[in-house]
Amino acid sequence: MQLEVTREMVRLLEVGERFVLASLVDAHGSTPQKVGARLLVRTDGSTIGTLGGGCIEAEVWEKAKEAFGDGRPLALDFTLNEDIAVDYGLACGGTEQILVDPTYTAEDLPLVRDMLTGAEGARRGVVVSVVEGESPASKLAVWEDGATTGDLAADQEAALELARRLVEAPRPKPTLVKLASGTTVFADVFAEPPEIVIIGGGHVGRSLATVAHFVGYKIAVIDDRTDFANSERFPEAAAVIAGDIEEAIEGYPTTRNSSIVIVTRGHKYDYQALAAAARSNAGYIGLMGSRRKVALIYRQLMEDGVPEERLRDIHAPIGLDIGAISPEEIAVSIVAEITMDRLGGHGGPMRASDALITKARPRTVA
Repeated sequence: MQLEVTREMVRLLEVGERFVLASLVDAHGSTPQKVGARLLVRTDGSTIGTLGGGCIEAEVWEKAKEAFGDGRPLALDFTLNEDIAVDYGLACGGTEQILVDPTYTAEDLPLVRDMLTGAEGARRGVVVSVVEGESPASKLAVWEDGATTGDLAADQEAALELARRLVEAPRPKPTLVKLASGTTVFADVFAEPPEIVIIGGGHVGRSLATVAHFVGYKIAVIDDRTDFANSERFPEAAAVIAGDIEEAIEGYPTTRNSSIVIVTRGHKYDYQALAAAARSNAGYIGLMGSRRKVALIYRQLMEDGVPEERLRDIHAPIGLDIGAISPEEIAVSIVAEITMDRLGGHGGPMRASDALITKARPRTVA
């Protein structure tokens, strides 16, 4: 959704139309959306993006319409009490802070175009916006090549340090930070699109491509057999490479937002794939197989000089333990673990607590 909203920001600024951007900058507990969610409101009231729907989004929409008139940004705090939680179908309540920003003008077009290149994955960067401080909604953009745009005055150096730290992180997440000066800023991340590189085009690889594509991941497939690595078998893949597995992985342009999933047909190919993957900059590496096979491959890799610290980063055996048996079930468990790792989840159940069930009991009338 970041890409679609940013693309619309560019379009509107190019034709001289105003908009209000509402961004979820902080969230705790059970909330309908995660930090970084956004809603763009046009002057006619139409929208793109979402903050989760429901009464909170409706109230933000009303505040956004008002912001067209006064032009002032504002931070909205919401506590999801029992009634609101039921509206969203949540197990329990949480808190949210949403920045409503009507300050974008034609002067911001170069910045927003840079944001679009970041949202498209061509350039990693962080845009720091003041949420609470002397200059609300003022912005500073920092890109991985060292370029910067904007000025946060007295908070410039602290914001630069924050942005550079996030730019260099393997899988940076948008975050709300209170600087030493007391200014609260939101650091929004523009990074490479999440990608899953599937090593092995067999039954699990085929199912994995289906599930991952449905969730929204960019897909690449590598196999040494042309019958298993072709665009007819993997029409959803952005890249399909048939050739030597180790050479193909080494030649593929992985990013820190890439997840390499090794589901080949045998120990030899698993070893070759994991050896090459361990030398890559992929943020997530996973290997399907028994614990015995994993131990044997790890021993070989350590004998070959792969640092033990790198092996500790690898997810093997891969996937969440959901009792998966079929290729489709295994694919679900793998994509679930990758998503959990990327978004910072914990993988536990989210079912209603006994306390919530007690509260939900119908009240008896005396």
